Amino acid sequence: MKKTDLLIILSVLVVGVLSLVGFQIYENQTSTGNQYAQVIYHDQLILMIDLDSNQYILYDTEFMDDIDVTRASEGIYYVPGAITSDMTTLYEVDGYAEENGIVGIKLQVADGKISVVYQESPKDLCQLQAPTNSHLTPIVCLPNELVINVLTNLSSDQFVPDAVLE
Repeated sequence: MKKTDLLIILSVLVVGVLSLVGFQIYENQTSTGNQYAQVIYHDQLILMIDLDSNQYILYDTEFMDDIDVTRASEGIYYVPGAITSDMTTLYEVDGYAEENGIVGIKLQVADGKISVVYQESPKDLCQLQAPTNSHLTPIVCLPNELVINVLTNLSSDQFVPDAVLE
């Protein structure tokens, strides 16, 4: 490899890193201090969670009966997943899920970040994504048709907790 090629690659990497840092600084400056996770399933917003207080909005959709927010105070939410149906592994470690016959994806909010704790997908890639609290790093689980976006610019008066909306 030529010296000029290495310099070009290094320059591109430096620009990329500086751009990412710049986006993160911008996100921090425009942030309202409130962070909310939007859970989208089959292209429909089904649940929004305040990442600091675990309060939530459960939206009136056709999937509403497949969402379990009983453990919201613990930061645990169960939502539907397109291909997640074999719950054997989850039932071994989660008695609540087994007792209540929950079928779907288990989400967890901890330390102001949201993550996928259990789901089924090829190579479990959805579950391997790091917990996030940034709109720059959404959680995307394409096989399960689930996307979790984090909003950092929503004011607290735009979030009405523990409500069912139509």
